[in-house]
Amino acid sequence: MAKKLAKSIEGTVVKLKIIATDTTLELDFATLPQDIQDKLGPFGLGHKLGDAAAGKDDAEIETAIMKVFEGLEKGDWSVRAPAGPKVSKKTISDGIAGLDEAEASAAIALLKKLGITL
Repeated sequence: MAKKLAKSIEGTVVKLKIIATDTTLELDFATLPQDIQDKLGPFGLGHKLGDAAAGKDDAEIETAIMKVFEGLEKGDWSVRAPAGPKVSKKTISDGIAGLDEAEASAAIALLKKLGITL
């Protein structure tokens, strides 16, 4: 899926560039009514912490959320939850090499159906 938006934040201004039209919107948080600002802060925090939990196993969720929250408390906006384990093509190839011929053939066929070539 192609990227649709490029986003940056400068002070209280959020800049959104719409890739398809090459249009940039500059929207200032500070111009919103105070009631909306008061609601949007906790909403944004919930969203950022929810992103930290995405893709994590049940046992990892609390650790991931707390890592991001503690980073925010220290003023570090860019702190991220630890990435989950990655599977490399080499790991898959090594695993297939340990299979018998029929299993290896079936595994390769399944990977091909999924669009993964080794």
